[in-house]
Amino acid sequence: MFPPAGRCDGCRLRDRALARLQERVAQLERDMARWQRRLARLKKDNHRLRHELDEARRQAHRQAGHFRRNQLKKRKKKPGRRPGHRPDVRPTPPPERIDRVIKVPCRLCPDCGGPLVDPGQVEQYQTDLPPIVPIVTQFHIATGFCPCCRRRVQGRHPEQTSDAIGAAGNTLGPVVLTMAAEMKHRLGVPYRKSCDFLATYADFNVCPATFVRAEQRLAELARPTYDLLSDALRRCAIVHIDETGWRVESVNGWLWVFTNQNLTIYTIRTGEGARGANVPRDLLGPDFDGLIIVDGLQTYNVLDYRKGQCNAHLLRRTQELLTTVPAEDRDLVEQLCRLVQQAIDLAKRRAELTVAGYARRVADTDKRLDAWLLRAARRRRPLCPEVQRLADHVANHYDEWFLFLHDANVPPTNNHAERMLRPAVITRKVGGCNKNLWGALVHSILASLMVTCKQQGQKFLGLARQLWGLRTPTPIPLAEPPPKPARVGST
Repeated sequence: MFPPAGRCDGCRLRDRALARLQERVAQLERDMARWQRRLARLKKDNHRLRHELDEARRQAHRQAGHFRRNQLKKRKKKPGRRPGHRPDVRPTPPPERIDRVIKVPCRLCPDCGGPLVDPGQVEQYQTDLPPIVPIVTQFHIATGFCPCCRRRVQGRHPEQTSDAIGAAGNTLGPVVLTMAAEMKHRLGVPYRKSCDFLATYADFNVCPATFVRAEQRLAELARPTYDLLSDALRRCAIVHIDETGWRVESVNGWLWVFTNQNLTIYTIRTGEGARGANVPRDLLGPDFDGLIIVDGLQTYNVLDYRKGQCNAHLLRRTQELLTTVPAEDRDLVEQLCRLVQQAIDLAKRRAELTVAGYARRVADTDKRLDAWLLRAARRRRPLCPEVQRLADHVANHYDEWFLFLHDANVPPTNNHAERMLRPAVITRKVGGCNKNLWGALVHSILASLMVTCKQQGQKFLGLARQLWGLRTPTPIPLAEPPPKPARVGST
């Protein structure tokens, strides 16, 4: 009799080994597919980074601005004003005053020369500047000897800009000196170009060095007013702070701006600590109890003032990370980007919502930020270094991001300080920085007063006329800062 048909132990062991081998091969194939997908992503990132590196290397050799090429490709909105914007046109004719009337005949066709029939008349109005003719004023200045002071003195008219007499007695008036100073320190026009403009349109020949010496005298007279403006800054409820690079001769420095909607202070610092926390402390003082709006610079972290972070900087940072971080961390960055943008949109719709509805949405926004931080902290896989630094930055300033949702007087961004820095950046690009510390101080004083007058709806020429008429530096008060508004409680 033969044994019953069946598989022997060796066959069963061989089948098990074969099954394990097939399972191992399938696992290796899955791993290889995963690594191939990752290799494809790395090749794509490598190609993109190489392209960006080549673009960065070519930027220094391009003649046009570095932003023009990308701006034409990535323009998101139609140029011009938004739909429904109130038109800004010249006043409807006729003007209030007409200085001269010129008749323009037309009896023949200008094209074929034929006679015209059905004659009529229409009006056109043209506004232009008259010929600019300088006004020369002669001052007959009385002099005399003072027995008390034991020196000879002379009179001073409010329109005089200097006490110089004799060989130096041919001076310039307050209007042309103030115009040149404002064109340089607020509009960024160098003195040489101002001299060329005056020679072309007013037949007025002047040396640039004359304006340089005049601005120094004006800054000396304006120094007490600048100090008075600094005192007003310390009483403001909200102050925007920002800084940009500035050179004084061959030394690297920083130009700081402290501003709100009513006044602006510029200061230039060089040397060690030029970008340190001592600069805000010096300007604001130890008793400042307002709120400062800042960007992510670590200098501000050691300050004891209440702070609000710029959400525009956070948005730009997240949008830049979306193009560089791995795909595994991209969803976390996208979630934060959407959250910040929705919070800013919610603040814009504050007046359209009821108090209860707005408070409910603010509470939901705060919970979403808490959930985002919790998700970033409990991530199973470690985050890439860039996203981890972003999460740490958001967590370290947790109470400073959405202040604008709880207080209607707090803006969500620090864009106001960046706009106030723009004139200084234009001056730096067109006319350079300063050759010495005295020139840096002159720019700080004059630019601060000019921009503040512009913010308050005043003309700097009116303030300058008062300054030029002073014999000794005396503070001239500008408009006081608005009273601190009542702080809106947390919603």
